[in-house]
Amino acid sequence: MNRRIRVVVVTPLGRGGRGGIDRLNDAIFQVLGAKPKSDVFATQVVTRGGGGLFRAQFIFAAALLRIFLIGVFGNVDLLHVHLSLKGSSYRKIIVTRAAKLLRIPYVVHLHGGNYDEFWSATAPCIARGINGVFRDSALIVVLGKYWADVIINRLPEVADKIVVLPNACWSSSQPQVPAEDGHTRISVLGRLCARKGTPQFVQAVSMLRDRSDWQATIAGDGAIKETIASVKCLGMDERVVVTGWLDSETVDALLCRTDILALPSFCENLPMVILEAFAHGVPVVSTPVGAIPEVVVDEHNGLIVSAGDVEGLAEALRRLLKEPAFRKTLGDNARRAHQDKYDIENYVDSLVALWRQAARDPLRGSMRNGHVGSETPIGLRPLQKRDDPLPEKLERSKL
Repeated sequence: MNRRIRVVVVTPLGRGGRGGIDRLNDAIFQVLGAKPKSDVFATQVVTRGGGGLFRAQFIFAAALLRIFLIGVFGNVDLLHVHLSLKGSSYRKIIVTRAAKLLRIPYVVHLHGGNYDEFWSATAPCIARGINGVFRDSALIVVLGKYWADVIINRLPEVADKIVVLPNACWSSSQPQVPAEDGHTRISVLGRLCARKGTPQFVQAVSMLRDRSDWQATIAGDGAIKETIASVKCLGMDERVVVTGWLDSETVDALLCRTDILALPSFCENLPMVILEAFAHGVPVVSTPVGAIPEVVVDEHNGLIVSAGDVEGLAEALRRLLKEPAFRKTLGDNARRAHQDKYDIENYVDSLVALWRQAARDPLRGSMRNGHVGSETPIGLRPLQKRDDPLPEKLERSKL
Protein backbone atom coordinates (compact mmCIF):
# COMPACT_ATOMS: atom_id res chain seq x y z
CA MET A 1 0.00 0.00 0.00
CA ASN A 2 1.10 3.59 -0.64
CA ARG A 3 2.34 5.28 2.48
CA ARG A 4 0.87 8.56 3.59
CA ILE A 5 2.54 11.55 1.95
CA ARG A 6 2.86 15.03 3.45
CA VAL A 7 2.13 17.96 1.15
CA VAL A 8 2.51 21.67 1.90
CA VAL A 9 0.44 23.91 -0.39
CA VAL A 10 1.97 27.36 -0.88
CA THR A 11 -0.90 29.76 -1.49
CA PRO A 12 -1.39 33.56 -1.49
CA LEU A 13 -4.29 34.25 0.89
CA GLY A 14 -5.32 31.01 2.60
CA ARG A 15 -8.74 29.82 3.68
CA GLY A 16 -11.58 32.05 2.52
CA GLY A 17 -9.36 34.10 0.22
CA ARG A 18 -11.10 36.07 -2.52
CA GLY A 19 -8.94 34.92 -5.42
CA GLY A 20 -9.53 31.95 -7.67
CA ILE A 21 -6.44 30.15 -6.34
CA ASP A 22 -7.71 30.15 -2.78
CA ARG A 23 -11.26 29.28 -3.81
CA LEU A 24 -9.85 26.22 -5.54
CA ASN A 25 -7.71 25.40 -2.50
CA ASP A 26 -10.68 25.69 -0.17
CA ALA A 27 -12.55 23.10 -2.24
CA ILE A 28 -9.50 20.80 -2.38
CA PHE A 29 -9.07 20.86 1.39
CA GLN A 30 -12.79 20.28 1.95
CA VAL A 31 -12.62 17.14 -0.20
CA LEU A 32 -9.45 15.91 1.52
CA GLY A 33 -10.97 16.62 4.95
CA ALA A 34 -14.00 14.51 4.10
CA LYS A 35 -11.87 11.45 3.37
CA PRO A 36 -11.65 9.50 6.68
CA LYS A 37 -8.60 7.47 5.69
CA SER A 38 -6.81 9.73 3.25
CA ASP A 39 -3.28 8.72 2.28
CA VAL A 40 -2.38 12.43 2.06
CA PHE A 41 -1.73 14.88 4.87
CA ALA A 42 -1.95 18.38 3.36
CA THR A 43 -1.51 21.77 4.98
CA GLN A 44 -1.22 25.33 3.72
CA VAL A 45 1.45 28.02 4.00
CA VAL A 46 0.23 31.55 3.22
CA THR A 47 2.79 33.76 1.48
CA ARG A 48 0.93 37.08 1.16
CA GLY A 49 -2.22 37.29 3.22
CA GLY A 50 -4.68 40.15 3.30
CA GLY A 51 -3.73 43.73 4.09
CA GLY A 52 -1.03 45.97 2.74
CA LEU A 53 2.52 45.48 1.52
CA PHE A 54 4.11 46.11 4.91
CA ARG A 55 2.16 43.30 6.59
CA ALA A 56 2.68 41.00 3.59
CA GLN A 57 6.47 41.15 4.08
CA PHE A 58 6.17 39.70 7.58
CA ILE A 59 3.73 37.04 6.40
CA PHE A 60 6.14 36.00 3.66
CA ALA A 61 9.09 35.90 6.08
CA ALA A 62 7.05 33.69 8.42
CA ALA A 63 6.13 31.42 5.49
CA LEU A 64 9.78 31.00 4.53
CA LEU A 65 10.72 30.20 8.12
CA ARG A 66 7.98 27.59 8.33
CA ILE A 67 9.04 25.97 5.07
CA PHE A 68 12.65 25.93 6.25
CA LEU A 69 11.76 24.27 9.57
CA ILE A 70 9.47 21.74 7.90
CA GLY A 71 12.22 20.90 5.43
CA VAL A 72 15.01 20.67 8.02
CA PHE A 73 13.00 18.32 10.22
CA GLY A 74 11.86 16.20 7.28
CA ASN A 75 8.14 16.80 7.83
CA VAL A 76 7.30 17.27 4.15
CA ASP A 77 7.42 15.13 1.02
CA LEU A 78 6.29 17.76 -1.49
CA LEU A 79 5.51 21.46 -1.93
CA HIS A 80 2.63 22.48 -4.18
CA VAL A 81 3.48 26.02 -5.28
CA HIS A 82 0.82 28.26 -6.83
CA LEU A 83 2.38 30.76 -9.25
CA SER A 84 0.84 33.95 -10.59
CA LEU A 85 1.93 37.43 -11.67
CA LYS A 86 4.33 40.00 -10.28
CA GLY A 87 4.71 39.67 -6.51
CA SER A 88 3.58 36.07 -6.61
CA SER A 89 6.40 35.23 -9.03
CA TYR A 90 8.99 37.15 -7.01
CA ARG A 91 8.01 35.30 -3.86
CA LYS A 92 7.86 31.90 -5.55
CA ILE A 93 11.34 32.32 -7.01
CA ILE A 94 12.58 32.57 -3.43
CA VAL A 95 10.35 29.75 -2.16
CA THR A 96 11.43 27.32 -4.88
CA ARG A 97 15.11 28.14 -4.41
CA ALA A 98 14.68 27.36 -0.73
CA ALA A 99 12.96 24.09 -1.67
CA LYS A 100 15.87 23.21 -3.96
CA LEU A 101 18.36 23.99 -1.17
CA LEU A 102 16.38 21.81 1.23
CA ARG A 103 15.97 19.08 -1.44
CA ILE A 104 12.19 19.23 -1.25
CA PRO A 105 10.53 18.36 -4.58
CA TYR A 106 7.82 20.73 -5.67
CA VAL A 107 4.97 21.01 -8.15
CA VAL A 108 4.48 24.46 -9.70
CA HIS A 109 0.87 25.34 -10.58
CA LEU A 110 0.53 28.19 -13.07
CA HIS A 111 -2.23 30.80 -12.73
CA GLY A 112 -2.48 34.40 -13.91
CA GLY A 113 -4.48 35.49 -16.94
CA ASN A 114 -1.68 37.24 -18.81
CA TYR A 115 1.34 35.37 -17.52
CA ASP A 116 2.69 35.02 -21.04
CA GLU A 117 2.95 38.81 -21.41
CA PHE A 118 4.28 39.30 -17.90
CA TRP A 119 6.99 36.68 -18.40
CA SER A 120 8.07 38.21 -21.73
CA ALA A 121 8.17 41.77 -20.40
CA THR A 122 9.87 41.17 -17.05
CA ALA A 123 13.49 42.08 -16.32
CA PRO A 124 16.08 39.50 -17.45
CA CYS A 125 17.07 38.60 -13.88
CA ILE A 126 13.44 37.90 -12.96
CA ALA A 127 12.89 35.98 -16.20
CA ARG A 128 15.87 33.75 -15.35
CA GLY A 129 14.37 33.18 -11.90
CA ILE A 130 11.03 32.18 -13.41
CA ASN A 131 12.81 29.86 -15.82
CA GLY A 132 14.47 28.21 -12.82
CA VAL A 133 11.12 27.80 -11.06
CA PHE A 134 9.90 25.67 -13.98
CA ARG A 135 13.16 23.86 -14.73
CA ASP A 136 13.74 22.72 -11.15
CA SER A 137 10.16 21.55 -10.57
CA ALA A 138 9.11 17.92 -10.35
CA LEU A 139 5.93 18.62 -12.34
CA ILE A 140 4.22 21.68 -13.83
CA VAL A 141 0.45 22.02 -13.67
CA VAL A 142 -1.30 24.23 -16.23
CA LEU A 143 -5.00 24.86 -16.69
CA GLY A 144 -5.12 24.34 -20.44
CA LYS A 145 -3.10 23.53 -23.55
CA TYR A 146 -2.72 27.24 -24.26
CA TRP A 147 -0.58 27.59 -21.14
CA ALA A 148 1.37 24.44 -21.93
CA ASP A 149 2.32 26.12 -25.21
CA VAL A 150 3.35 29.30 -23.42
CA ILE A 151 5.86 27.36 -21.31
CA ILE A 152 7.04 24.99 -24.02
CA ASN A 153 7.75 27.80 -26.46
CA ARG A 154 10.08 29.39 -23.90
CA LEU A 155 11.42 26.25 -22.21
CA PRO A 156 11.01 23.25 -24.54
CA GLU A 157 13.17 21.13 -22.23
CA VAL A 158 10.40 21.00 -19.59
CA ALA A 159 7.70 19.66 -21.96
CA ASP A 160 7.70 16.20 -20.36
CA LYS A 161 6.94 17.70 -16.93
CA ILE A 162 3.73 19.44 -17.96
CA VAL A 163 0.34 18.29 -16.67
CA VAL A 164 -2.83 19.75 -18.20
CA LEU A 165 -5.30 19.80 -15.30
CA PRO A 166 -8.20 22.27 -15.64
CA ASN A 167 -9.71 23.81 -12.53
CA ALA A 168 -12.74 22.25 -10.89
CA CYS A 169 -15.49 23.10 -8.43
CA TRP A 170 -18.36 21.56 -6.51
CA SER A 171 -21.47 20.34 -8.27
CA SER A 172 -24.50 22.43 -7.42
CA SER A 173 -26.75 20.92 -4.78
CA GLN A 174 -29.36 23.68 -5.14
CA PRO A 175 -32.03 23.88 -7.84
CA GLN A 176 -32.16 26.82 -10.21
CA VAL A 177 -34.76 29.35 -9.07
CA PRO A 178 -36.94 30.82 -11.84
CA ALA A 179 -37.52 34.56 -11.86
CA GLU A 180 -40.89 35.50 -10.40
CA ASP A 181 -41.36 38.22 -13.02
CA GLY A 182 -40.19 35.99 -15.87
CA HIS A 183 -37.17 38.14 -16.65
CA THR A 184 -33.93 36.61 -17.92
CA ARG A 185 -31.15 37.30 -15.43
CA ILE A 186 -27.65 38.10 -16.66
CA SER A 187 -24.76 38.03 -14.19
CA VAL A 188 -21.14 39.14 -14.26
CA LEU A 189 -18.88 37.83 -11.48
CA GLY A 190 -15.27 38.81 -10.94
CA ARG A 191 -13.06 41.81 -10.41
CA LEU A 192 -14.53 44.96 -11.93
CA CYS A 193 -11.80 46.36 -14.18
CA ALA A 194 -10.70 46.95 -17.74
CA ARG A 195 -8.98 43.57 -17.93
CA LYS A 196 -12.28 41.79 -17.21
CA GLY A 197 -14.16 43.84 -19.82
CA THR A 198 -16.48 45.45 -17.26
CA PRO A 199 -16.87 48.71 -19.25
CA GLN A 200 -17.68 46.72 -22.39
CA PHE A 201 -20.36 44.75 -20.57
CA VAL A 202 -22.05 47.92 -19.32
CA GLN A 203 -22.02 49.34 -22.85
CA ALA A 204 -23.38 46.08 -24.29
CA VAL A 205 -26.36 45.85 -21.95
CA SER A 206 -27.16 49.49 -22.63
CA MET A 207 -27.74 48.39 -26.24
CA LEU A 208 -30.50 46.06 -24.97
CA ARG A 209 -32.58 48.89 -23.55
CA ASP A 210 -35.26 48.24 -26.19
CA ARG A 211 -36.07 44.95 -24.43
CA SER A 212 -37.85 44.84 -21.08
CA ASP A 213 -37.38 41.11 -20.38
CA TRP A 214 -33.99 41.13 -18.63
CA GLN A 215 -32.08 42.39 -15.62
CA ALA A 216 -28.36 42.23 -14.82
CA THR A 217 -26.16 41.91 -11.75
CA ILE A 218 -22.48 42.91 -11.68
CA ALA A 219 -20.69 41.48 -8.64
CA GLY A 220 -17.06 41.76 -7.60
CA ASP A 221 -14.46 44.00 -6.04
CA GLY A 222 -12.30 46.55 -7.84
CA ALA A 223 -13.74 49.57 -9.68
CA ILE A 224 -17.13 49.46 -7.95
CA LYS A 225 -17.77 53.22 -7.79
CA GLU A 226 -16.66 53.73 -11.37
CA THR A 227 -18.95 50.94 -12.58
CA ILE A 228 -21.94 52.32 -10.67
CA ALA A 229 -21.27 55.75 -12.17
CA SER A 230 -21.08 54.28 -15.68
CA VAL A 231 -24.36 52.41 -15.22
CA LYS A 232 -26.08 55.60 -14.02
CA CYS A 233 -24.57 57.68 -16.82
CA LEU A 234 -26.10 55.31 -19.38
CA GLY A 235 -29.45 55.40 -17.60
CA MET A 236 -29.38 51.70 -16.77
CA ASP A 237 -29.42 51.84 -12.96
CA GLU A 238 -32.97 50.44 -12.79
CA ARG A 239 -31.96 47.42 -14.86
CA VAL A 240 -28.38 46.79 -13.69
CA VAL A 241 -27.38 46.24 -10.04
CA VAL A 242 -23.75 46.54 -8.91
CA THR A 243 -23.36 44.64 -5.64
CA GLY A 244 -19.64 44.70 -4.86
CA TRP A 245 -17.77 41.61 -3.68
CA LEU A 246 -19.78 38.52 -2.65
CA ASP A 247 -18.64 35.58 -0.54
CA SER A 248 -18.82 32.04 -1.91
CA GLU A 249 -22.24 31.26 -0.40
CA THR A 250 -23.76 34.43 -1.85
CA VAL A 251 -22.15 33.72 -5.23
CA ASP A 252 -23.75 30.26 -5.18
CA ALA A 253 -27.12 31.81 -4.37
CA LEU A 254 -26.72 34.33 -7.19
CA LEU A 255 -25.83 31.59 -9.68
CA CYS A 256 -29.02 29.75 -8.66
CA ARG A 257 -30.82 32.88 -9.90
CA THR A 258 -28.76 33.39 -13.06
CA ASP A 259 -29.78 32.49 -16.61
CA ILE A 260 -26.71 33.79 -18.48
CA LEU A 261 -23.17 34.40 -17.24
CA ALA A 262 -21.13 36.99 -19.13
CA LEU A 263 -17.34 37.19 -18.95
CA PRO A 264 -16.03 39.58 -21.65
CA SER A 265 -12.39 39.50 -20.47
CA PHE A 266 -9.34 40.64 -22.43
CA CYS A 267 -7.10 38.06 -20.75
CA GLU A 268 -7.72 35.06 -18.49
CA ASN A 269 -6.19 31.75 -17.51
CA LEU A 270 -9.22 29.54 -16.76
CA PRO A 271 -11.71 31.38 -14.54
CA MET A 272 -13.36 29.45 -11.74
CA VAL A 273 -16.60 31.35 -12.32
CA ILE A 274 -17.09 29.66 -15.71
CA LEU A 275 -16.93 26.22 -14.10
CA GLU A 276 -19.22 27.37 -11.27
CA ALA A 277 -21.74 28.55 -13.87
CA PHE A 278 -21.48 25.20 -15.66
CA ALA A 279 -22.18 23.42 -12.36
CA HIS A 280 -25.47 25.33 -12.20
CA GLY A 281 -26.36 24.64 -15.83
CA VAL A 282 -25.84 28.28 -16.78
CA PRO A 283 -24.59 29.02 -20.32
CA VAL A 284 -21.62 31.37 -20.63
CA VAL A 285 -20.95 34.23 -23.03
CA SER A 286 -17.21 34.80 -23.02
CA THR A 287 -14.13 35.71 -25.04
CA PRO A 288 -11.59 33.28 -26.59
CA VAL A 289 -8.67 34.14 -24.31
CA GLY A 290 -6.35 31.84 -22.36
CA ALA A 291 -7.80 28.37 -21.86
CA ILE A 292 -11.43 29.51 -22.13
CA PRO A 293 -11.95 28.14 -25.69
CA GLU A 294 -10.91 24.73 -24.38
CA VAL A 295 -13.91 24.81 -22.01
CA VAL A 296 -16.54 27.09 -23.54
CA VAL A 297 -17.46 25.59 -26.90
CA ASP A 298 -19.25 28.06 -29.13
CA GLU A 299 -22.88 27.11 -29.83
CA HIS A 300 -22.57 24.03 -27.58
CA ASN A 301 -22.34 25.17 -23.94
CA GLY A 302 -21.98 28.90 -24.48
CA LEU A 303 -21.22 31.63 -26.99
CA ILE A 304 -17.84 33.11 -27.87
CA VAL A 305 -17.37 36.77 -28.81
CA SER A 306 -14.20 38.67 -29.58
CA ALA A 307 -12.61 40.63 -26.75
CA GLY A 308 -13.61 44.29 -26.92
CA ASP A 309 -16.47 43.65 -29.38
CA VAL A 310 -19.31 45.48 -27.65
CA GLU A 311 -21.78 44.98 -30.50
CA GLY A 312 -20.93 41.28 -30.72
CA LEU A 313 -21.45 40.89 -26.97
CA ALA A 314 -24.79 42.69 -27.13
CA GLU A 315 -25.89 40.51 -30.06
CA ALA A 316 -24.93 37.29 -28.24
CA LEU A 317 -26.91 38.36 -25.17
CA ARG A 318 -29.83 39.40 -27.36
CA ARG A 319 -29.84 35.99 -29.05
CA LEU A 320 -30.03 34.17 -25.71
CA LEU A 321 -32.85 36.48 -24.61
CA LYS A 322 -34.81 35.78 -27.80
CA GLU A 323 -34.19 32.00 -27.87
CA PRO A 324 -34.92 30.45 -24.45
CA ALA A 325 -34.91 26.90 -25.86
CA PHE A 326 -31.42 27.41 -27.30
CA ARG A 327 -30.31 28.94 -23.99
CA LYS A 328 -31.57 25.88 -22.11
CA THR A 329 -29.77 23.52 -24.50
CA LEU A 330 -26.52 25.38 -23.90
CA GLY A 331 -27.09 25.25 -20.14
CA ASP A 332 -27.84 21.53 -20.16
CA ASN A 333 -24.64 20.89 -22.11
CA ALA A 334 -22.71 23.07 -19.68
CA ARG A 335 -23.97 21.04 -16.71
CA ARG A 336 -22.98 17.78 -18.40
CA ALA A 337 -19.53 19.18 -19.16
CA HIS A 338 -19.07 19.98 -15.49
CA GLN A 339 -20.17 16.54 -14.40
CA ASP A 340 -17.84 14.86 -16.89
CA LYS A 341 -14.73 17.03 -16.61
CA TYR A 342 -14.77 19.65 -13.85
CA ASP A 343 -16.14 18.01 -10.71
CA ILE A 344 -13.95 18.75 -7.68
CA GLU A 345 -13.96 15.23 -6.23
CA ASN A 346 -12.61 13.70 -9.44
CA TYR A 347 -10.13 16.57 -9.62
CA VAL A 348 -8.78 15.83 -6.14
CA ASP A 349 -8.33 12.15 -7.03
CA SER A 350 -6.20 13.23 -10.00
CA LEU A 351 -4.34 15.80 -7.93
CA VAL A 352 -3.44 13.27 -5.25
CA ALA A 353 -2.13 10.90 -7.92
CA LEU A 354 -0.05 13.77 -9.27
CA TRP A 355 1.29 14.57 -5.78
CA ARG A 356 2.24 10.96 -5.23
CA GLN A 357 4.07 10.85 -8.53
CA ALA A 358 6.10 13.96 -7.68
CA ALA A 359 6.66 13.33 -3.96
CA ARG A 360 9.45 11.56 -2.08
CA ASP A 361 7.68 8.25 -2.42
CA PRO A 362 9.09 5.05 -3.95
CA LEU A 363 5.57 3.91 -4.80
CA ARG A 364 4.83 6.47 -7.49
CA GLY A 365 1.25 6.96 -8.62
CA SER A 366 0.18 8.06 -12.09
CA MET A 367 -2.58 10.25 -13.45
CA ARG A 368 -5.44 7.91 -14.20
CA ASN A 369 -6.61 10.01 -17.15
CA GLY A 370 -3.21 9.95 -18.84
CA HIS A 371 -2.53 13.69 -18.68
CA VAL A 372 0.85 13.50 -16.93
CA GLY A 373 3.45 14.95 -19.25
CA SER A 374 6.02 12.22 -18.54
CA GLU A 375 3.54 9.63 -19.83
CA THR A 376 2.07 11.62 -22.71
CA PRO A 377 4.39 14.49 -23.66
CA ILE A 378 2.43 17.44 -24.96
CA GLY A 379 4.97 18.42 -27.62
CA LEU A 380 5.45 21.67 -29.46
CA ARG A 381 2.76 23.40 -31.44
CA PRO A 382 2.28 27.04 -32.52
CA LEU A 383 1.43 29.43 -29.71
CA GLN A 384 -2.07 30.88 -29.95
CA LYS A 385 -2.23 34.56 -30.83
CA ARG A 386 -4.45 37.15 -29.16
CA ASP A 387 -6.22 39.02 -31.95
CA ASP A 388 -7.62 41.83 -29.83
CA PRO A 389 -5.36 44.46 -28.28
CA LEU A 390 -5.51 44.93 -24.54
CA PRO A 391 -6.96 48.21 -23.27
CA GLU A 392 -4.49 50.87 -22.20
CA LYS A 393 -3.47 51.04 -18.55
CA LEU A 394 -4.59 47.46 -18.15
CA GLU A 395 -5.02 46.41 -14.54
CA ARG A 396 -2.82 43.46 -13.59
CA SER A 397 -3.50 40.71 -11.07
CA LYS A 398 -1.27 40.90 -7.99
CA LEU A 399 -1.78 37.40 -6.69
